[in-house]
Parts: sequence; structure tokens; C-alpha cells
Amino acid sequence: MEKFRNSIDGFVELCTKVGLIQVNGQQDLKIDFKSDKSPVTNIDLLSNEMIVDYLSKEFSDDVVISEESIKKVGHADSYWLIDPIDGTKDYIKGGSQYCICLSYIENNYPVFGIIYIPSTKDFFYGIKDHGSYLINNSHKSTRLNVDRQIEDNIYVSTTIRKSVSSILTANFSNSKMIYLSSAIKFSCIAQGMGHFSLRLGPTYEWDTAAGQCIIEESGGQFLDKNLKRFSYGKDTNYLNGPFFIFNGELTTYKNTINQCLSLI
Repeated sequence: MEKFRNSIDGFVELCTKVGLIQVNGQQDLKIDFKSDKSPVTNIDLLSNEMIVDYLSKEFSDDVVISEESIKKVGHADSYWLIDPIDGTKDYIKGGSQYCICLSYIENNYPVFGIIYIPSTKDFFYGIKDHGSYLINNSHKSTRLNVDRQIEDNIYVSTTIRKSVSSILTANFSNSKMIYLSSAIKFSCIAQGMGHFSLRLGPTYEWDTAAGQCIIEESGGQFLDKNLKRFSYGKDTNYLNGPFFIFNGELTTYKNTINQCLSLI
């Protein structure tokens, strides 16, 4: 994991540069639509180009997969995943709930992950067996402690089904539901700002891998529908299945997870 530990300063510089372009370019966007009818902006594409160029130079032997420039090379044993702007719809609306996601997959699991939030300049990262950290806009580094106090919040997507939210409300009546449309929710869970999150609908590998690494290295769990550790490299289109995230013991959440899975 030394190559990741030695690269943090470079990634902070890269994300800061790309994030500034995203903030400054938000009010003057050119919007197009991809084949799946999801929006993409000129800033998505510029951000993607900058990140891909950086990885291609710094890690020239590695496979790089990005949401905005997918190459059908199949899944290598190890590869980078990029989401240059996770939360593009919020970004287009002028919101602040968007972020940059970078991760590295090795033998089906994320071993390195970055979430950078341009609006706050918070840089989160996790490295397998070396912990998760937050570098804030004052360049102070704080380890995300596994023994932290966990707040009684549940983080869900803005598009969560009413039937799912009803299950969560019934099982965790004292918990506050917080709606976020991007991977920022993963950084919140890793910080202990919430105890549970889930997604039943489809996502892509680049949506989750960075967050998974950061959450796991902070002490949380990130499981699939079989209640096994969430893994990658199984779908040629980089699609994910349902996932469940929690800070605590599986026994606390198993009944809720099974109720949610019954809706699929």
C-alpha cells in the first residue's frame, strides 16, 4: 500500500485543482445527455480528462476506468475507478452535494479510496489496513476513529422508495432520516455522523468503491444482499447490486435488511 501512502499529497493537489474548476464552472454549464439519458456537463468531461491524465502519468501501468470514458477492457485484477462528479444532477441545480470519487480495486475489493468535496474542501481517504482520514481545508489530518461516538442518523438517497423509508422509520423510530444524492453520505457514515445507510436500486462501481474503502477503514461494514462483504468485478457493465452500510453489529440490522430485501 506504499504507493497510495506516498501519493496523498499529489491527490490532494489534484482534487483541489479540479474542485476549484468545478466550483467556478458551476454557473456556466453546457449540458448534454448520455445514452442512458443521464446528464453530463462540460465540467464533468474536463474533470475526467484532468484526473485520467494524472493517473495515466503517475500510474502508467494501471488500468483506468471512468464513468465518463468507459473502456470495455473487461475487469483486470486491479484497476482505478473514477467518478469525476458524483451528484451531477445536484451540481447542475447549483447545489453543493457533489463530490469527486477515486478508488483502486485489487482482487475484487477496494484497497484505496478518495472522496473530495469541493464545496467544503474536505478530502477523505482510506487505505487498506492503514485507516481512514479527513484532511480539512486547513490541511489538518484527522483519523476517523473506529471507537467514535455514532450519531442517531440514517443516510439515504433522495430517490429512496416510500416503502423502504417506512421500514426504516418503523425499525428506528428515534433516528433522523437524512437525504443525500451523492457519495458524501459515505463520508458522513465514516465520520460517525450516522449509523445506517442502504441502496436497493442499481449503482455503478465508481459510485461506491471509494466510500466503501473509507467506511471499512473507519470501522464500519459495507455488505451485499447476501450479507457478505461488498465486492467488485462481477458485471461487465460495472453495475452494482443492493448494499447495506452500518456502524455496529449485524444483529442490530439483520431484520431491517431482510425486510428491505423482501421488496425487491
